[in-house]
Amino acid sequence: MNKVVCGVLAAAVAALAGCGRPLNAYESVSERYYATTLKLSTSADVLAVLQNRDSDLVSQSESVVAASGKEGKKDRSHWFNMVAFDQDSSVAVRKYGFVLEETSWGPNRAPRPGLRFDAELSLDAATLEEPYANANAMKIAVLRRALALFSQDAQQVSFDNVTLRTSAAMAKQAVNGALNKLMQSPAEATRLSSLEGMPFDHPTLGESRVRTLLEGDVFKLKIKSGKPWFSTPFEKHQDVINM
Repeated sequence: MNKVVCGVLAAAVAALAGCGRPLNAYESVSERYYATTLKLSTSADVLAVLQNRDSDLVSQSESVVAASGKEGKKDRSHWFNMVAFDQDSSVAVRKYGFVLEETSWGPNRAPRPGLRFDAELSLDAATLEEPYANANAMKIAVLRRALALFSQDAQQVSFDNVTLRTSAAMAKQAVNGALNKLMQSPAEATRLSSLEGMPFDHPTLGESRVRTLLEGDVFKLKIKSGKPWFSTPFEKHQDVINM
């Protein structure tokens, strides 16, 4: 039996055994996320990127725009891209990307969900210059501020969009899961900027990791939740390395 045939058979056996496909069906969400550059991309630039797919629903307010969608059995997989703009200059100051994808793990097996939430925010001087007790206290406060800004942005465009509202609620749940861990063990904040990130348990998806970086006034956040993400260690994910 030649190597090609062996490889095909091995792949078939692995599939029947329940091996899952990677969480990559919604790469367009990441592509649109990275297409926006804070303090440079304008509202016109962002709209041109977000409006190029007929399958997405675009929602707008005076300072926030979001594209969202859903698919799969019972619409269990859903996603969004969202960008907030400075009201004076109309350049992007916050951006978000979210995916909740149910992966297939073989015949007669229930789908297993995996969540990814990315955020990048330009923060105000008041938040950054606050006299925090220590570096860990600052990291926790900055994450809490990022959650507050995300909540405000999502509220502006999700009131008439059930899919976006549901996705935003799940993103907030993930961030709150990380914050709950930090409230119980503030010293864990030292792990936030490491490649391995900080582990925590998502209330419904279980195993999770969060990584944050602060570069000048720009705060970067990445959360992944759900076992399908961790067949490869978090610190070896290319998007984690390239934050």
